[in-house]
Amino acid sequence: MYRDEDDLQLLTELAGVLDQVVIEAGLSSGSYLLLRELAADPDGRSLAQLAELFGTDTDEIASAAGSLTTAGITAVEGSNMVATGVGRQLAQQIEGDGNVAMREYVLERPHTATVYGLVASMQAGRFTVTDLLEFLMEPDEDDAED
Repeated sequence: MYRDEDDLQLLTELAGVLDQVVIEAGLSSGSYLLLRELAADPDGRSLAQLAELFGTDTDEIASAAGSLTTAGITAVEGSNMVATGVGRQLAQQIEGDGNVAMREYVLERPHTATVYGLVASMQAGRFTVTDLLEFLMEPDEDDAED
């Protein structure tokens, strides 16, 4: 998907807004992404599955998961990590707070065509934290061709 410089700048700024919400909730960006993944899957995932998903090694996942488990946000069930009820609530809270913070941030900006389109999408519920993360993780086609 082609993104011009204004689009990329706005997405980067929104990532910063989301990061601030995550930090205020007491998590790091990596811990939040791990929690989000576990909260979305009631059966949880093994460390190996999570490492593959995030493109890292199991030691790095184990370290982040250990911190979340110590905080009571995740638990070990069998060979899988799962989000606890507290963890699922925290993930939902961050998602909701992130959506509000991103919307407020965009509304305060000068309304270029990019911002205007994003505001309309956000107001209709069509651009959320999930969408932002998908955009940021999606490889740029121009980069893939290099």
